[in-house]
Amino acid sequence: MALVTTAEICDANSQLITSGELRALQPIFQIYGRRQVFSGQIVTLKVFEDNVLVRELLEEKGNGRGNGRVLVMDGGGSLRYAILGGNPVVQAQNNGWAGIVVNGCKRDADEINGCLSR
Repeated sequence: MALVTTAEICDANSQLITSGELRALQPIFQIYGRRQVFSGQIVTLKVFEDNVLVRELLEEKGNGRGNGRVLVMDGGGSLRYAILGGNPVVQAQNNGWAGIVVNGCKRDADEINGCLSR
């Protein structure tokens, strides 16, 4: 899978941006783990203050060695409950997931920073 920049996506889809069907994420996200760039088939999940579905999903195979799926998770931005922690991230790594994007809290930063280095 070729890497495509955000700018290239925006340039190629200006009508979708104008209509609001395509939006770029605000630059509020931080990088954890050693992998700075990843790509793969996107799997979306919306949860709120409960990570049971997160754990169940990450038990599945990510379908790849470096080209696995990417979990994009909307936790509603809650600051009261960590929806992602070290154990699920280790499981994701072991199951071949390419990466995880989270709108919500995470815990176990040191453990996560040791992951996703392949």
